[in-house]
Formats: sequence, structure tokens, C-alpha cells
Amino acid sequence: MRKTAIMIMVLTSFVFAEAELGIILGEPTGISFRSWTGSSNALDIQAGWSFNTKKDDHFDLHGAYLFGRKSDIRIEGYRLPWYFGPGGRIKFGEDEVVLGFKFPFGLYYKFRTAPFSAFFEIAPGMNITPSTDFDIMGGLGFRYIFSSGNSQPPPEEENAKRDRR
Repeated sequence: MRKTAIMIMVLTSFVFAEAELGIILGEPTGISFRSWTGSSNALDIQAGWSFNTKKDDHFDLHGAYLFGRKSDIRIEGYRLPWYFGPGGRIKFGEDEVVLGFKFPFGLYYKFRTAPFSAFFEIAPGMNITPSTDFDIMGGLGFRYIFSSGNSQPPPEEENAKRDRR
């Protein structure tokens, strides 16, 4: 299952017009994939391992549809975009499978001179099976950007063009 999820993310990154593939360090720690579906929206998928000390280690698979917005935070003259959106998760433990939903929000930064992006996100969520309880996920991540050249720009590039006018 883990190898299949990772392989799907890698192969999918070459199908979309602009996609990003990298790592997330946090809860869970693993692989992060993002594909832009327009100038400010994106599909985000993460697969990783949770090393929570309260419970057994488990494999997590997350997905969310993200909406990007401009913020008042500026780095190098660019407005740093923030994002939010609904999502779901599946946790595979040694003796149980947990289903739930999450609502990630975070900040996104695309480096000007290199095909890389960085992000910080927090994702409160609720597990609904086998029992209902609150959970919080999040982390810091870095991704390599695969681009076909005719793709839509990520939000901060579009925001920067508007801000210069």
C-alpha cells in the first residue's frame, strides 16, 4: 500500500501542468505532492509515517483541496499566499484503520531563482472511525516544482505581478 501511494504521487506529478513533489516534516513525516488546478487552487496529497508517542506508529494518507488567498506578509517584495481547504485522511495502524477529515491552513512560498517551494501548515481534524476524537496534524515542507512551461503560475507570482502595477 505504501509503495503504491508513493508511486501514484510520483507518476501523477508528470501528468499535471504544474506539480510539486517533496517532503513534509511534522505529523506525519513523509512525502508531499501538490498540483495546481488553477491560478490559486490546488490538490494536495501527503503520505507519511506518524511517530506519535501515545499510540503505535502508523502510515497516514491525506488529501485536501486547497484555496489560496493573498496575505499581508511580504518576503522579498512578494505577498506570501496562505491557503485553506477541506480534506480527508486514512491512518493504517497495526490493528486498526482510522478514517477522518481535516481542514488544513498554511503559508506557501515559491523561491524566485530555483524550482522549489516551501510551506508551513497546521491541520486540525476529527477522526470518525473506529472512535470519534480530535486530532491535529501539521509540519514544515519543501517541494521540487515540475512545470510544463504553459502552466498557471502559483498564487504569489500572480500576486506579485498585480502588486508591481
